[in-house]
Amino acid sequence: MTKIRGIVVGILLALWCFPAVSSAKALPNEPTPPVVTVSQGIASKGATTVSATDPESASFANRERQTPSLQAFKGGDAVVYIGGSTVLIVVIILLILLV
Repeated sequence: MTKIRGIVVGILLALWCFPAVSSAKALPNEPTPPVVTVSQGIASKGATTVSATDPESASFANRERQTPSLQAFKGGDAVVYIGGSTVLIVVIILLILLV
């Protein structure tokens, strides 16, 4: 009886840990192709041309032009953080397997 209970708890934990499997949706039949904007001409080395009609992308382009030092940005070290819920799930699984 306790073995069946352990199996049921293990299956429930597996289902709770992977909710995306139960809520998976099918892809659309034919995806729409992305809109591409092509500007013709040759820009000089220091100049940047923006041919977007979106004000947000124009704002980003202006900010990039104002701070050219961002091209030399180097990121920090890669760090992996383990959350409390991850530790809790691992502890519960270990308890089930060891008991």
